Amino acid sequence: MSLFAWSLFMKSTQHFQHRACLSTYGSSIHALAISNDGQALACGGTEGVKLWDTRSRKELTCSPLNCELRGTVSCAVWITTRLGMAETLCYGTGLGYVAFLRHSPIDEICVRRLGSGFEITCMSWDLTSSDAGVRIAIGMRDKIVQVLVLNTNSQLQATTEVSAFGLYNGNFIKLNGDNSTVVKEYTCKSVISHAAINQKRGVFVVNNAADGFTLYRLDSNEEPVRTFVTAPPSVSVPKQVAFGAEGRLIVGGSDNGSVYVFERKTGKLLDTLRHSNGGLVQTIATRDIDGRCTVATASPALGRSKATINLWVHDYSIGKATLTSKDSWSLLHMLKRMFTLLVHLSALALIVSFLITSYSDTVVTWSIDIAQCMRPMHMFIFPASNPPQSAVFEEAPYIQEAVREKSDILILHELAEKLMEVIREAKRDVGEDLHHVIKHDITAEVERVFHQAVQARKDDIRGTRRGQDGSGKEVILV
Repeated sequence: MSLFAWSLFMKSTQHFQHRACLSTYGSSIHALAISNDGQALACGGTEGVKLWDTRSRKELTCSPLNCELRGTVSCAVWITTRLGMAETLCYGTGLGYVAFLRHSPIDEICVRRLGSGFEITCMSWDLTSSDAGVRIAIGMRDKIVQVLVLNTNSQLQATTEVSAFGLYNGNFIKLNGDNSTVVKEYTCKSVISHAAINQKRGVFVVNNAADGFTLYRLDSNEEPVRTFVTAPPSVSVPKQVAFGAEGRLIVGGSDNGSVYVFERKTGKLLDTLRHSNGGLVQTIATRDIDGRCTVATASPALGRSKATINLWVHDYSIGKATLTSKDSWSLLHMLKRMFTLLVHLSALALIVSFLITSYSDTVVTWSIDIAQCMRPMHMFIFPASNPPQSAVFEEAPYIQEAVREKSDILILHELAEKLMEVIREAKRDVGEDLHHVIKHDITAEVERVFHQAVQARKDDIRGTRRGQDGSGKEVILV
């Protein structure tokens, strides 16, 4: 495969590319969230919430928050409505506070402490929320699940209907939207250190804290669809997992400094993102915008060292417009093989035509010589000491060979031109992209065969001359 074809293949199968590395205060990061428009990144930890502009990679000014009174930020999610409301960050804390922070301009619009003040362990918002308000599901350490609505007046209202996951017992629970009764419950046969749902594809994935991530269907039995195996963990701690590329990818953390990216359908490991040389990568976030999947990764800070956030991007929309699928690439490969075969067959035809053209004259000459040998003949020997006569007869064979060599080269040129015309006609029937892939291979093959044929003919002529120059006399048969 030529260098151009290889670069095309690498471009068509490109994976995640590292986009940015952000450093923040020397504390652990427990939550990451990318805004719905992809322009802001929020991180939360022991020192509250920080915001970044993902394009300029600059930290945005935040209003001072009472992180000591509210506790460590444990989870965060960006929400919006159809009414064009500004992007709003919703986050929960270790002391049961839920807060809403508007992005532009930065302003805290609502804060409330839920229940008895237990830690808010998780939260999610309903993408199908109506214009009247945004529904937010919140899970707490005391095993209470609440679904709240943030209305247009920035007020929280209680409602129901939610799916929940058990951390230690590994249970998946589906609650009724009217009376909160359990509609469905089954065990995932492992602890659930973290879970993510993709409603569009009707699946959810959990970090099983044993050998990787396990995929289940929302409306089927408790048998797993597929397990995405990673390196065995050295310590059983929660590591986040998420869907990416519109549910096509599974992205999850590890305890060896890597972030694993799997293809959901095949279970194939698509990429391994190297966040650090080692240690936990517990916090991740994904966002899909206009065919581009962005992944943010973070890990706990050790001692007084700065916490690091890495951003990765993957243009999965390229697969829809270029030869990235297996079928499309197989077709390209098959067409390339067909053209390669055509080049070899054409080269073989060129060689056969050259041999027929060259040696047909030799056979006729041999026949004439044999016929002449059967007749009575006179032999005239012209010694080299007779310059006038000897020079004329010695130059005659060389003139004949020169004429024959020119004739052979002209024939080869004509055949090569005809071959190139055939290739150019075939090129017009195939897409321009395929032509670029095989162009250099075809040209190189034609040139190689042509020069080999010419060189072989020249060597044959030189050998004939050396045989004639071996004696000081030339014998002419009359």
